[in-house]
Amino acid sequence: MLLYISSPTFIGRTFVISCEGHDTIARLKASLLHILYEMGRGSHQFRLKFKNQYLKDSTTVEECGMADSHVIKMIPLSRHSLTDNPLVSSASSMHSRETEDTLQGMLLKEVQTLKHREKLCNDIQICTWALFVAGMLNFVSFYWYTGFYKGLFALFSLYSTPKYTRLSGFYLRMNERNDLRMLMLALLACVLLLSNAGVLTALHLTECGFVLHLPALPCTETVYYTVLLSLAESVVLLVYIAFAFSLMSNFKFKVGNYIEPVLVEIRDIKYILAAANSKSVKEQRSAALDLANMTASSVDNKFAVVAEGGLQVLINLALKEDEGVRGYAIEAISELLTIKSIQNEFISIGGMGTLLFSLHSSDTHIVRESLLAICQLSNDNEDVLSHVVTDNGMDDLCHVIRNVRKVECVRLVAGIFLDVSFSAELRGVLVRHKKHVEVFERMISCKDTITQQLALQTLEMVTIATPSNLTAHTSLLQPLLSCITHTGDSDCRRLAAKLLLYFTESTETVPEVMQHLAELKSSLFRLVGSSDNVMQLVASKVLFSLTHHNRELLEDPTTLDLVRNLRVNAVDQEAWMLSDKILMAINAT
Repeated sequence: MLLYISSPTFIGRTFVISCEGHDTIARLKASLLHILYEMGRGSHQFRLKFKNQYLKDSTTVEECGMADSHVIKMIPLSRHSLTDNPLVSSASSMHSRETEDTLQGMLLKEVQTLKHREKLCNDIQICTWALFVAGMLNFVSFYWYTGFYKGLFALFSLYSTPKYTRLSGFYLRMNERNDLRMLMLALLACVLLLSNAGVLTALHLTECGFVLHLPALPCTETVYYTVLLSLAESVVLLVYIAFAFSLMSNFKFKVGNYIEPVLVEIRDIKYILAAANSKSVKEQRSAALDLANMTASSVDNKFAVVAEGGLQVLINLALKEDEGVRGYAIEAISELLTIKSIQNEFISIGGMGTLLFSLHSSDTHIVRESLLAICQLSNDNEDVLSHVVTDNGMDDLCHVIRNVRKVECVRLVAGIFLDVSFSAELRGVLVRHKKHVEVFERMISCKDTITQQLALQTLEMVTIATPSNLTAHTSLLQPLLSCITHTGDSDCRRLAAKLLLYFTESTETVPEVMQHLAELKSSLFRLVGSSDNVMQLVASKVLFSLTHHNRELLEDPTTLDLVRNLRVNAVDQEAWMLSDKILMAINAT
């Protein structure tokens, strides 16, 4: 794929990078460094930004959600921001300079490798032309017919040898399977070398001092000429073969092979933590980004960060006012919490409060990362949910539902609520929360079917244990009826219909249900027309319960239409029997 890189530093110029989905961001930066090197800006420091998020060096193009023709921003870093700031420690500045020097050394090493590739390609071309000339000269040698296959080899080599320059790369489509192409040419050159050895063996010049048991040939000028030409060809072929195998080895190198490890290597954690504790916001942001990159790159890095006390440092960074510092710190914490042994230490030092506090951030990325961390903890540790519920976490989660518009965040909160509902003790805390009804109304009314389904499943778990937990809140009737009527997901419709049944079977809530009669009829028609036996059974039970509590419905023509449709479409015997009882009651009136 092709990616376009724009930068405010290079106005009017857009860089084009060819890459694969599995390439890391570090490799993209390596390609950009090569371009900048040709411009005389090889020491230019920058970070890449996509969709308002800085990209980690260890992540891949696919993981960042990039596709062909996407535009990435190259954000320059001030050379003096980290080295000349009086608030930054000299040790941190020294480490920054050492890292930059190492990066420049790897860049020069890659440039030299590519220059060597270009030289090898040119040298092979020179050898090929020499072999072509020798092949033509073979037509006047003793074995003149060898000129045909030697000339053909030279022409084939001229056509097949990759053409490469460091600035332009491979010509046309010459970058495909170059290693196999050079292996084939090297093997053909070996065959020609053996052919020359056969030619020299076949020339028995007894009069010139060669003693053989075969008939001697006259030592003519043609024979001398053939011997010298074969020897010269053999030397050129040996050089050709050496260049070919050297070029095959060089082809294993790709841009970024030396630079990428430098960008994602394990940096000195002490320098980074020292920078994190500085008073400079820029230094804190840089340190938080480095920690996020380190924790995302390997498991060893995660344990190394925790061993040096990095967990507490990250918690402190996550409480800073700067959104950039907080975002990177939460990312690093989220990566660390993928290790179960780190989770207990995080909880013991009060890390849950930091995650819950981060849910109030105006940056949805921070909210998302915090929720992911909470979900990770709750999946691996059963006690986490009790921490979330008892530490005013319900207020923080409800805040996300009311104020965050990002679908993924709302979906994550709905999943946490469902996990809470599986615990009898925590379930009571959930239903006693003063704003839980408003929150569930919002989740059921949202357009995301996964969030709807999670919210309805949570309500079902709460209601199965104690039906009054649902029927006491008649304000849920409207979103439930709307869900049945308008949702396109059959699972959501089925769950909403089951919950509606609780309202119709309760004598206290039937009057409230009748206040939504018009929408109730639309919902029932939707259920009756379904081929799902559960929905039809629920519809028949709702009709039977409503007509039992309100006899006036038996005289409503709509009720008769619903019963007739149910009898015609019923795939469940119990649903058909209930519809038959309702029809008998209608006929009796």
